[in-house]
Order: sequence, then structure tokens, then C-alpha cells
Amino acid sequence: KGGQVMEAMKDIKAVVLDKTGTLTKGDFKVQKIVGGMQLLQLCASCEQQSTHPIAVSIVEAAKENKLELLAPEALEELPGLGIRATLQGSEILCGNAKLMNQHNVKFEELPGGGTQVLVAVDGQFRGLLVIDDTLKGDAEAAVRQLRSSGVEIVMLTGDAEGAAKAVANKVGIRRVHAGLLPQQKLEQLQAVRQELGAAMFVGDGINDAPVLAGADVGAAMGSGADAAIEAADVVFMTSDMEAVPRALRIARDTGKVAWQNVVFALGVKLIVMILGLCGYASMWLAVFADSGVAMLCVLNSIRMLYRK
Repeated sequence: KGGQVMEAMKDIKAVVLDKTGTLTKGDFKVQKIVGGMQLLQLCASCEQQSTHPIAVSIVEAAKENKLELLAPEALEELPGLGIRATLQGSEILCGNAKLMNQHNVKFEELPGGGTQVLVAVDGQFRGLLVIDDTLKGDAEAAVRQLRSSGVEIVMLTGDAEGAAKAVANKVGIRRVHAGLLPQQKLEQLQAVRQELGAAMFVGDGINDAPVLAGADVGAAMGSGADAAIEAADVVFMTSDMEAVPRALRIARDTGKVAWQNVVFALGVKLIVMILGLCGYASMWLAVFADSGVAMLCVLNSIRMLYRK
């Protein structure tokens, strides 16, 4: 979105990545239900209005099992936490461990990877759903390309630490901050900027909009939420992770071409000025130094359009 963004991208020192929808495909599937089909029905009834990929997977699992979805009397989506709803006169909480802790609900998570959606009814823990995501096929290669170009990589996610570290280990990311609310993501991003320098944040969710706006360069996946696309400086037209290192290479190469043009144009003009002072420059040489050099710079710049 503009030349200033290209200018900023060539100086990026750190790439900060979200997990869901960025490193992973976002095609969640319910892998395990602790609490029976009634728990799945309860959770799906609360999640049916949400567009979050985890919520969509829960609703799909309920429909596959032909469960009737009930209409909540009240519903509130809590960014980075989950959902609080009133269903048949009971207060239902569906979300992560932080949501349970905020409401003083005693719970027990399962060991292992995957995202766990905890469910509580009237302050009592009822069970959980284990939901897993699929890693993008090019994620590991993209991370390797970024690291080879001298860029530091950090993952910021609202998911549980176990699920986040499992993905990070697969793709080779060493710095992981998990269980973050949107505001905490922004705080961690500012800490990365202070430590490493200019940072680019890549995300796709509605919760990522504040971080995208606060980064030196915010990049959104084309399949992401409208709020993320609106807040981003860069929008990738595909969801491929390799678009990230490719975009940084294009920005750096564009900067090199710009400097080539500046040095070439000033150099030719300086030579012609010296020749003119010495009485050797003709009118046609002066025209070449002006219009001719400008045309050569334009042709040099056009090379960027044919990059593969």
C-alpha cells in the first residue's frame, strides 16, 4: 500500500508471526471430546455466531454428529479469551485457560499438543474439546529462507503454550510467546522492536488488527479477516507463507534498483557538466544527460516487474 511501505520493508530486522492462519492452514478439526456429545452441543450453540476458525470447526463437528444447536439468550465474544453466553438460564464459558482463571473456575487441561477449548457451566468446569490445526506445507521453507536472509523470527499467539511450541518446533522458530491477549501481543511486538529493530508482523485474524497497525510493517494474509486486511500495510493475495520472504526480497531489490538509478543519473549528469565546463559537451549530449538518462532509469526500474 504505497512506496513508503516498500521503503520500510527493506530495513526489516525481525519478522513476527501469528500462528493460526499464518503458519497453519486454519482448517481446525475436533480431535477429542472430554465431556460427551452434550458438551459439544453446548459449546457449538455458543460458538455458532463466531467466525473464528476454532469456532467454525466446533460447529461443523456438531453438525456432523447431527446435534441440534440452541439459541443463546445472550452472547459476548471476548477477544483472546473465548465466549461468554447465557443458554437456558445458565452462564456458559467457552474458551482458554485465561478465561477460566478470570472467572475463578477450577479446571484441568490435557497434556500434549492441540488447542483446548475449556467449557464451564455456572462456574463449574464441565469438560473440554481438543482441536488441532494443519501446518502449511511451505511454512518450514519460508522460515528457513527468512533466517538465511539474516532476519530474526518470533511467534506471538493467543493459543496455549503447548500447541504453540509444537508448531514452532516443526518449523524451526526458537522464540515463542503464547497465551497472549491482543494488547499483550502489541506489548511483545514493541519489546521485539526495541531489542532487534524494525519489525514486520504477519497475521490474519481480527485480534491481530491492533498489532498490524502498531508494527513498522503490518502484513495480512489475503484469506484473513477484513479488519486485519484494512489495518495492514501489505496484503498477500495468497495464504502461502513463502510470500513473506519473497516480499522482503522484492523490497530489498527495489531499494537496490532505486540506488542504481540515483547513482547512474547523478554520475552521468556530473560527467556531462564537467565536459560542458571544458567545452566538449554538445546540445545532444546535454539532452541525453537529461531525458536519455531518465528513460534509462525507467527501463532499469521496469526490470522489477519481470521478477519471478
